[in-house]
Amino acid sequence: MAKNSHRQVTSEELDALYRGIGRGVWSLQYVEDALQMLITLKVDIKTPGRVNLSQGKVLLAKHRRNTLGTSLKIIREQSLVGPHLLERLSAFKEERDWLVHRSQQSHGDLLYTDAGRAEMFTRLESFDTEAGLLQTEILGEIDKFAASQGANVAAARVMAASNVGRMRGKLT
Repeated sequence: MAKNSHRQVTSEELDALYRGIGRGVWSLQYVEDALQMLITLKVDIKTPGRVNLSQGKVLLAKHRRNTLGTSLKIIREQSLVGPHLLERLSAFKEERDWLVHRSQQSHGDLLYTDAGRAEMFTRLESFDTEAGLLQTEILGEIDKFAASQGANVAAARVMAASNVGRMRGKLT
């Protein structure tokens, strides 16, 4: 069979496509959430004790309504991250725009070729991988900021892991 021969997409391939899109959108939301926490801390809260827990939750909820583009604009205007991370976030936003707004139009017909399917699956996997790497880097930025404000980052991580464990039904 020729590399670019046309054929119907199998149900397994279609299932993998939908799972890849869903995984990408879910991973995108982790990146957005990390950015929204960073913005809340660096722009609104700034220093420990400035707002109480209830006020902090309200501020975070306000930023959680932001799209990736809006959060990126705030990050850029407020110079909240270094140029390398900002560049990666901008490229990630472009890929997000492709995934959410243009992937069907740009790749829908290409799914009927071996090369087109391979490109689509590679692009989805790359997006998901980059989302995980960005989330880790943004959380690192949060840790650095928290440590610069005197927070015990190690203790906070232990508490967070315990809270996640309880949500998953593990008693610690």
